[in-house]
Amino acid sequence: MDYTKDELTALWLDGLHLDYARRAKLLELAPAPYELVRRFSAYAERMRAAVGEEAFSHIERSLSSPAFMRGLLARYAEKGITAVTYYSAGYPAQLRELPDPPLALYCRGDLSLLQARMFCIVGSRHTQPAVRRLTEKWAGELARHFAIVSGCAPGGDESALRGALAAGGKCVCVLAHGLDFVSPETSRNLVAEVEKSGLLVSEYPPETQPRGYLFPARNRLLAGLSEGVLVVSGGEKSGTRITADKAYEYGRDVFALPYPPGAASGAGCNALIKEYAKLADNLVDIFSAFGINLTETAGEPLSAAEQAVLSALADGEKHVSELAAASGMRQGELSAALILLEMKGQIANCGGNRYKKI
Repeated sequence: MDYTKDELTALWLDGLHLDYARRAKLLELAPAPYELVRRFSAYAERMRAAVGEEAFSHIERSLSSPAFMRGLLARYAEKGITAVTYYSAGYPAQLRELPDPPLALYCRGDLSLLQARMFCIVGSRHTQPAVRRLTEKWAGELARHFAIVSGCAPGGDESALRGALAAGGKCVCVLAHGLDFVSPETSRNLVAEVEKSGLLVSEYPPETQPRGYLFPARNRLLAGLSEGVLVVSGGEKSGTRITADKAYEYGRDVFALPYPPGAASGAGCNALIKEYAKLADNLVDIFSAFGINLTETAGEPLSAAEQAVLSALADGEKHVSELAAASGMRQGELSAALILLEMKGQIANCGGNRYKKI
């Protein structure tokens, strides 16, 4: 990979592992990044003032050793990583709009996806099985028009990526750590599938280890890359809330699945709908926001659990406790069936945890 001088300077700065604020201060000093290197003596004192003595000493050492930059580039090439910097032609235009755009994106996979239309789907690790199946189905449909963007955690994120992959669509997985790592380890096979058919992206140099505080920063990229965000599950304080709030801040469309009262895994979705998210109980709600026509198939097949609920409601309105007794289902399975039946327009919530067949 051949990089311009400004791109190389961006990678040099990123390789120093300075925090975002200090990198930004350095880049503000010169009209172009490479000027910091070419005219280092002229900028030295201002650079020292911007980053502090310890960091400035690190900068001096890196510039005095040609092996520093050669080593970085050799490691990236060896690991199959291509870096797309803020100064690269292939940098996503939508990220330039952010107040804190990443200086570089470290990528493995199909780089052309950085220029694709993207749509983000996120959900918590505690996404109910029925909602996971729905997420996979919707992701497959959305992948006909967008590259699906998500993280790789089990639950809603994993379902979104798997749905896109199964449908032969494209997907972009944004990691909250360097590409040397997979977190959680259980997602390793999924990450390998995405790298083969889609794109892995991180704003962190590959040796950056997973740290909890990196995930909120990553979530801004999920929102920033995408034209819209669908939240399929999440508690009141779930990380999905961060992605949704950032998307709203950036002027993106935010959608959320509606949940019955008391469903803990959907409390965050219901809160978002109350505040600013668009209720999405079918794909038409999402596609129409982007001017895409979608003819949905009528009469989607019902699972055995859904059919049991409908049978229990055949003789009139019932409370969830009555439905549980009539169907023999546990609370979690029953809640999931009720959610899907509401989304499919088969039942209506009458309030007070009571439902009726439509």
